[in-house]
Amino acid sequence: MLSSPLPNPLRVLLAVVLLPLAAHAYFQVTSPSKGVQWANNQTYPISWSKGLFDGVDTFDLELSRLGTDGLVFVAKDVPSYTGTLNVALQNVPPADDYFLLFLNSTHGVMYGNSQQFSIAATGTNNASAPQPDGSKPTVTVSGGPNPTAVFATTFPPSSNGAFGWMAVSGTMAHVVALTSVATIGLMSGAWMVL
Repeated sequence: MLSSPLPNPLRVLLAVVLLPLAAHAYFQVTSPSKGVQWANNQTYPISWSKGLFDGVDTFDLELSRLGTDGLVFVAKDVPSYTGTLNVALQNVPPADDYFLLFLNSTHGVMYGNSQQFSIAATGTNNASAPQPDGSKPTVTVSGGPNPTAVFATTFPPSSNGAFGWMAVSGTMAHVVALTSVATIGLMSGAWMVL
């Protein structure tokens, strides 16, 4: 029988302290959803939610297909806190095996991806598709995969990715995180002394 080196009360305390941090460690793409059909010469919203403490301030957005090699570079350095970005399609090859990739293209780290969706030819009208958010930026994507192309849009840095205490919602979460780190540090030090 294996036993933990930590006593039961200490394990419970660590679980309670670290649980709020684990709940914020995700990056989920909510739109486009599975089976949605987009059409050329239309604009569609992309939306996501992410963890507050995941350390992702910006990401790169790429359009990929299962059936062919290559990527369409959509946007670089998208501010992750915005939660929505509009994409206008122009002359993107129609297919039913597209995915959006949310990643750091410099380091090759993937944060998330959309579910499979399709892009139809010009003139196809899909009334069930979500409408773009006029208050969010729009990126225009044209053509198919091209390895020598650059990103359609590059967003400027937003204060070097640093946020003030009140700039991001969830200030209480910051306090909980800092308190958790300090508590774990003190407990680790006490454990070493014992």
